[in-house]
Amino acid sequence: MKTSFAPVSHVVSRVTPLGPVGPAVPPNSSVERAHAAAAPRAIVIGSGFGGLAAAVRLSCKGYRVTVLEKLGQPGGRAGVWQQDGFTFDAGPTIVTAPFMLEELWALCSRRFTDDVTLVPVSPFYRIRYDDGSHFDYGNDAQANREQIRRISPADLPGYERFVAEAEQCYQLGFEKLGAIAYDRLSDLVKAAPTWSACAAGAACTAWSPAI
Repeated sequence: MKTSFAPVSHVVSRVTPLGPVGPAVPPNSSVERAHAAAAPRAIVIGSGFGGLAAAVRLSCKGYRVTVLEKLGQPGGRAGVWQQDGFTFDAGPTIVTAPFMLEELWALCSRRFTDDVTLVPVSPFYRIRYDDGSHFDYGNDAQANREQIRRISPADLPGYERFVAEAEQCYQLGFEKLGAIAYDRLSDLVKAAPTWSACAAGAACTAWSPAI
């Protein structure tokens, strides 16, 4: 199935469906036209990572998809903007789950690494303080601890509790519940105990007497 991209403005107006690099190409054979006419239609609003991923998955399932975007280009918060000859990335700062992108490429019988090269970023970001010092947050857990110990030793136990809570939320909320489609009320009911466990862990950390 072909997927078209249509930019729309805040004011309802006539729009031209666009493909990845220009006007969407209509079916050019009688077989394609017949197949497209019989295919179910889907409209995805927004062309950020989530919208594009939904469009890819629907297209692979046989839907004829139109993506609507209020800006002049796809990408959402991962888009770019230009000014005075400079190009600025709007984000994301880091990609934390590249396997999800690899999965989308595989659905289209392609390899992610053939089109995109991801490079390590260290640090993830730098926090600058008004006294001229800074904190570099990265993937080195021990380096993060050493910086916290240097800046504010009393905060190190709280950081350790935060990391433990984040690990629990990742395991429960992402690994266990992230792939569930909550299409029915029963799906939410089945997941309720796991969500409760995650919330309880956060509450215990928040109300710990040691904090």
